[in-house]
Amino acid sequence: MTDTDHTNIEKEIAACLTDAHFDGLPNFYQGKVRDAYDLPDGRRIMIATDRQSAFDKVLAAVPYKGQVLN
Repeated sequence: MTDTDHTNIEKEIAACLTDAHFDGLPNFYQGKVRDAYDLPDGRRIMIATDRQSAFDKVLAAVPYKGQVLN
């Protein structure tokens, strides 16, 4: 990686998505990395966050991790 890559990633740390809980959506479930909502009509919304976990513990937030997982 170049210095420019590191600089761009460091700028995005504050914008990491670590929690995708929205009050207007029902049946919220938070996993280690993904948050999910079970909607009344049977559909499920899954959101990949930027959380990084190991051994069932959230360790950090990694910029762009959720985008890569999707």
